[in-house]
Amino acid sequence: MTVIGIEKHHGLVYEGDGNYGRGIWPTPVITAACFVYPSEGDLKAHSSSDVFGYRFREDSFDPIARIRRGRFYHAAQQQPMQWARCSHHPGFPLDAIDPQVHAKNKSLETFHGNPIWYQHIQGKPELPIVLLGVDDRFTAWTIISVEAIATGEDLVTLKARNSFGILPKMVAEKVPESFQPKLNETLETFTDEVHRASPVSVIDRARDVATYALLAYFNLRGESAKDLGVLAKRLEDDKKYIGANAARIVAQLHSRAKPSEQERREFRPIREQDSDLAVQCVGTLLCEIGFAEWA
Repeated sequence: MTVIGIEKHHGLVYEGDGNYGRGIWPTPVITAACFVYPSEGDLKAHSSSDVFGYRFREDSFDPIARIRRGRFYHAAQQQPMQWARCSHHPGFPLDAIDPQVHAKNKSLETFHGNPIWYQHIQGKPELPIVLLGVDDRFTAWTIISVEAIATGEDLVTLKARNSFGILPKMVAEKVPESFQPKLNETLETFTDEVHRASPVSVIDRARDVATYALLAYFNLRGESAKDLGVLAKRLEDDKKYIGANAARIVAQLHSRAKPSEQERREFRPIREQDSDLAVQCVGTLLCEIGFAEWA
């Protein structure tokens, strides 16, 4: 199984068997990674202070399709580790000044090739989400496919979760001024959840946005405020059928996400695709009531 070693001081990467290493050039993009399951709740990325855990080695990236392919490695039990012989690195010519020295002993942060299929996918009731990055600086990715390759590693294809252009452009002058601060705050929270939270949390925040947008549209406050289902019916009475049905879908998804409803009615679990639908419904609703326009 392939082992990679990272020399943090010079930013060099070696691969080999953990004893002998050859330099990799150009230096691959290697990112801290962790696996989380949608049903676990909020998404928490790898800690920047943790030298252990997973690393993702990117082999290719398509920025248009937002697809990455690469391999996962898991940290050795101690960090760093001594590699007995590392050949001269092509990205560091000074390493080869002494012609008598063909290989050097190096202290490297070490990660072993790790087929993720058996631990994170096979037999699991749901696919994990891959978080690449650390602390608050991370992106979320969906596993599209896993291929076993000749080196014994898994070549994994990842696709970015929806994050860019998730909502239409707001038309501020169409939103009643007294509702603007709260609606903007609700939208900001919703956008953050789409980037970072579980599907259930995304649907919860989608319901918040849909409800508050319709309260603003009908100018309802205090005791006049209604639940999303009632507001959707009122929107239908105004013959805005697409917006009304978009609001109803969000309301139904929110109801379905409740554990009590899933148990009582034997609903299937909420998945990422359901939260994607809720996001699209929110965008459609905002456009239908004139508060936003698709760019």
